[in-house]
Amino acid sequence: MAVRFLPQSVEGRSAPQAGDRENLAEVIDLRSRLQPVATEVETQPETGSEPEQVRTAMEDAVRLLARKARSSGELRRELHALGHDHAEVDGVVLECETRLYLDDLGLSRVLAETLRARKRASRSQIRLKLRERLLPDGVIETALGELDDDEEHELLRAAASERARKMGGLDRQTAERRLLGFLARRGWSGERAVRVAREALDRGELRGNMRGASASSSTVRFR
Repeated sequence: MAVRFLPQSVEGRSAPQAGDRENLAEVIDLRSRLQPVATEVETQPETGSEPEQVRTAMEDAVRLLARKARSSGELRRELHALGHDHAEVDGVVLECETRLYLDDLGLSRVLAETLRARKRASRSQIRLKLRERLLPDGVIETALGELDDDEEHELLRAAASERARKMGGLDRQTAERRLLGFLARRGWSGERAVRVAREALDRGELRGNMRGASASSSTVRFR
């Protein structure tokens, strides 16, 4: 089975919500396109040794897309790996895009929504994952631009607060350095990450979960 992504009906429409996902794509049964090839092999006379089957780039593309949704870059790479020449591969990719068997933007939207909903991934994390799928940069940025900014900020705030609660006993300077490093690994950096990290640490100090830097440096132990 393969997925054909449906274009948006209204220009400028925001990314689909969870309740709309059932209308995001339609399923195409590409296996029906494989039947003529199988029949052709079955009708060949037996000669003692099974003849090697040579498939066209389109036949290989149909088999690949029947297994899972792929980006145009992934399909192009896999067809080249199977030995098809560049001109034939370019033609097949264009035909698949025309028939909407390939839709880089639709795939980007689905992956971005899935990573955000299931992994609570930041924009930076989603960008890296989409690049791993060989999607064009312009398509990636379009899909990322449809993600909700307020939700992005809440993800950052929740991640900072959760991590700050685990830093009890650390002095302020160490806690801030470690918290910023944690957020950077999750894809958040810059002025906004610094501000949110400090707010999370301030809340932790108010709850008495960590020591202030000045207090830790001036503590004297007597015997």
